[in-house]
Amino acid sequence: MNICYISNSAAPSKNASSLQTAKLCEALSKIGHNVNLVLPNTGYRDENYYNFYDIKNKFRIKRIKYFKKFPTGINYYLYSLFSILISKYKNQNLFITRNFFTSLLLCFLNKAHILEIHDDIHIEGRIVKFIVKHFKFLNNKNILKIITTTKTLKNKYHKSYSVKKDKLLVLHNASSIKLKFKKYKSLNKNLKIGYFGSIYKSRGLDMLIRLSSKDKTNEYYIYGGSKKEIKNLSNKYSSKNLHFQNYIPYSKIRRKLKNIDICLLPYTNKITVSGNVGDISKYTSPLKIFDYMITGKLIICSNIKVINEVLKHNINSILVFKKNSHDVWLKEIKKIKSNVKKFNKLRFNAYKFANKEDFVWRAKKIISSI
Repeated sequence: MNICYISNSAAPSKNASSLQTAKLCEALSKIGHNVNLVLPNTGYRDENYYNFYDIKNKFRIKRIKYFKKFPTGINYYLYSLFSILISKYKNQNLFITRNFFTSLLLCFLNKAHILEIHDDIHIEGRIVKFIVKHFKFLNNKNILKIITTTKTLKNKYHKSYSVKKDKLLVLHNASSIKLKFKKYKSLNKNLKIGYFGSIYKSRGLDMLIRLSSKDKTNEYYIYGGSKKEIKNLSNKYSSKNLHFQNYIPYSKIRRKLKNIDICLLPYTNKITVSGNVGDISKYTSPLKIFDYMITGKLIICSNIKVINEVLKHNINSILVFKKNSHDVWLKEIKKIKSNVKKFNKLRFNAYKFANKEDFVWRAKKIISSI
């Protein structure tokens, strides 16, 4: 089948949305489909796209050279139009997009497509909000499925925007990393505790720094941020057991994770996205959780309702209910450190889940749903 994915995101880049798109396209290609990805002419253009995302099963990439910045304003709508035209849409059997306006145009053109949604419509512009709320095109027959990454988000679109339940399908994010499970016979006195991702305060940077200053028996590694940001943080916090490193491409994540014992996700009540804006705490399904799970890492995470759809306390992870108390975080770290049996059990349960529902599984579910 000829499948065209239309994306607005800069790629390659640090954006999770770009990574998710790349990995879905790779998985669709791996299971035998002819995949075309349409992108604006943005991202780290000096980086090789396939190497940056560690793509083994390649697919065709088409860039629209006119759009050298993220398409906003009138360019948002122009990009949707141009991306469909450049795709040779008459030759495509299926489209996939996250762009509401692109979806609307595909409905007008009578083209079958899937709309992936990862957040509430409040992040969209006024015109798109108006169209979705008043024209109710999300039930159009040409939208074969609307994929949401959480049950909470599915319920939101069903109740608030009158989308039919059978139109909506929940498929959590996934990982494409592969790493053999390692069973610990005992735990070292000095554990390696890691965090990978954005270094916004909403992602728990302050908590990570506080934990490292209180917990001298373990080593803390923070991977994320620009070189300038990491340099400033390193100068400001000089603790010997706190190690900063700037953002690393996805192709290197597996190697770094291999040496980590515990992965922390100390989210605050509000979780911002790229640009340190917005709040995705009600609907988020962080890709990094699935990378941690599939590589057999013990996850200690803030207890956020939507994350409970994947992470289960004392089953495949440890959830911290008093997420703003560093004493509670330290207590959980010390408790698990003295219980290697539980440490292995939680990690293995997470590992099994993520290896069963990986990106190839997700791609197959999307295709079988239509």
